[in-house]
Amino acid sequence: MEPIQVIGILFALFAYSRSIIRFKDNKITVKEFIFWTIIWVSVIIVSIVPGITAWISNLTGVRRPVDFLVYASIIILFYLIFRMYIKIDEINQNITKVVRHVAKEKGKEQKKK
Repeated sequence: MEPIQVIGILFALFAYSRSIIRFKDNKITVKEFIFWTIIWVSVIIVSIVPGITAWISNLTGVRRPVDFLVYASIIILFYLIFRMYIKIDEINQNITKVVRHVAKEKGKEQKKK
């Protein structure tokens, strides 16, 4: 086994342990935990059996396994950025609601005085 394979496995195990801790602390949902489980298990599988990327790249029509990994990584990153955008938009909407509510309450207090 090559050193990079060992590093990949150790990193994936460490990252997966962080996912388990965040799931137990209710910081991530079941869907998010499943997503990260798939990601880290995939990293472990590819580290143990690197030839699997050649098989998948042939199956998908990508010529080089490294290209397939790059394409898959970019797709996953776009998905994560989209999820972050949605989450940030929800937070902005909630902040707007809170600020409006606080402003209304302060306006009512000032009218009473």
